[in-house]
Amino acid sequence: MSKRRPDSHKLRRHERAMTSYDRRPGSRSPGRCILIVCEGGETEPNYFASLRNHLKLPTISIKIKDRFGAPISLVNEAQRQIEKRQQDIRVRGANLPEFDAVWCVFDVENPRHNQTFDRAVQVADENGFHLAVSNPAFEFWYVLHFERTTRPFADGDELKEYLRRHIPGYQAAMSVFDKLLPSTPMALQHARNILENHPQGEQRFPNPSTQVHLLVEEMIEMSSSGRQHLR
Repeated sequence: MSKRRPDSHKLRRHERAMTSYDRRPGSRSPGRCILIVCEGGETEPNYFASLRNHLKLPTISIKIKDRFGAPISLVNEAQRQIEKRQQDIRVRGANLPEFDAVWCVFDVENPRHNQTFDRAVQVADENGFHLAVSNPAFEFWYVLHFERTTRPFADGDELKEYLRRHIPGYQAAMSVFDKLLPSTPMALQHARNILENHPQGEQRFPNPSTQVHLLVEEMIEMSSSGRQHLR
């Protein structure tokens, strides 16, 4: 498989058959144009859509792969979106922005995911995609808005129960962005510190950990208000 760097990626809008949180700016906006491909039905896309709206970043596209899709299907979807955008640019010319970065957001927790997890990471690396992997689940990013912990979790269910200490009654469909937003700088610091000093040492995706902060940091850097208030 040939390697493709994110700076050469050009994507077109995805099909209506697939759920989309895509914004369609009439002209190219300043700053980087980013594709985020998420798994999950609500948690991840809702969070990133809320952050995008808060930071006023219309050049960020959020696509959702099936709720219980394996990581490799999510990475394959990112590749498909790149090919579609390349085709669309050939047809429509300069009206579509070039794509500067591709982010794949998925978890380690589900055993069905683990069957393709290593392959998904390999293909993403080969294609220059950025990874925002959480172990065991995306909700660890939420926990970091309240505390720093390296306590391992058996699975996503145990993690969600732990999160309810801070967000009583938490469920995946809950809108929690406004509650989390003021603590974003602390969560960024906690996530960085955990990866740098994790008891599991050099593991790329130790339990618990998340790389979601890397994507959040990139989004913040794209926004003048984000740089002022969320760093």
